[in-house]
Amino acid sequence: MTEATPPAARGPQTVELADYLVSLGGTLLSYGCHTHRLESLLREVATLEGHDAEVFAVPTGLWLMLRAPDAERAEPVVRLVRVKEWAVDLDRLAAVDRIFNDALEGKLTLPEAKLAMAGIEGRPRPYPRWAVAAATPLATGTTAVFFRGGFADIFAATIGGALLVLVGHLLRQRRDAPLLADFTGGFIAGAVAWAATALVPSTSREVLVLSIIIALVPGMALTTGLAELASKNLVSGGARLMGAMVVFLSIVFGIAAAVAVEQVLGAVGAVASIRPEPPVWLEGGALVLAALAFAIFFSAPRQFLLLSMVGSGIAWLVTGLATRHLPSGLAPFLAAFSVAAFANLCARQTDRPAQIFLLPGLVLLVPGSFGFLSLEA
Repeated sequence: MTEATPPAARGPQTVELADYLVSLGGTLLSYGCHTHRLESLLREVATLEGHDAEVFAVPTGLWLMLRAPDAERAEPVVRLVRVKEWAVDLDRLAAVDRIFNDALEGKLTLPEAKLAMAGIEGRPRPYPRWAVAAATPLATGTTAVFFRGGFADIFAATIGGALLVLVGHLLRQRRDAPLLADFTGGFIAGAVAWAATALVPSTSREVLVLSIIIALVPGMALTTGLAELASKNLVSGGARLMGAMVVFLSIVFGIAAAVAVEQVLGAVGAVASIRPEPPVWLEGGALVLAALAFAIFFSAPRQFLLLSMVGSGIAWLVTGLATRHLPSGLAPFLAAFSVAAFANLCARQTDRPAQIFLLPGLVLLVPGSFGFLSLEA
């Protein structure tokens, strides 16, 4: 029977590299990085450091096996990290990217890079709390303009966004907050739409519901899951799509609960009507405010705030031109392609992740609303 190789034979560099890679991978996973890109990235970093790595990532965890190629008898270093919380934080994503690049260029040693990675969680937010709190009602109110809402719809959607912030703050004090947040958000959207149409019959229930839940729909999880399935990461892609489906169901059940209460009380729902297009000045002003709101909502770095907002303008401009001159099916494709091309160009020029310039523009295309409408139907 072959005698087991003692852990010391693994070499301190291999252990340090494994700890650094698993810290890097876990942080990137918590910020929504695609698993197939993450696996490729960690393997490439290990190869540059003279090691062989096997990586398996899913949205909730990361497995890493690292081996030095010249140590045939040495046991591989195996690491596992669980990811329990997810958030889109572009400022911290940029910080992780900078640490990663500095480590590759030799400006930081692996222990220094690992220490810097651990300090990211304590990094101050790029925007004050009041701005982050105001971003949600500002986003819901301006989104009502893009759904052809009037001034009454804009006001009601803004109130609904403020209620989302207030209830979300209260729910964060509970352990079961993730389970209740989406359902409660859907109930708020349905209740605000009911109250608004009862008080002002000219308001649109569909406009209000879609505008209020814009901050809840998992559009990014949906697109990421589809990208992972296309890359043959079946486990991770299927998990993300199932998670997005559960969020959709929770929102729809919340809206259904509000509708059920309305029916019990004997209220009569308003009839949907064709909405005229908003004036250009109103839509242009809403675009600027919506781009600012979503950039703050996603914590875009301050130095790239304007570029992030430009991506939103490109999405709006290309969509408007394409829908007027091309078949409807090409409009969202051309808009998404234009925003992605702009984001990748900015990423090359600034040496920062493309998501910083992509997400604020992509959210205006509302990929999650299609999934919500399908479930509602």
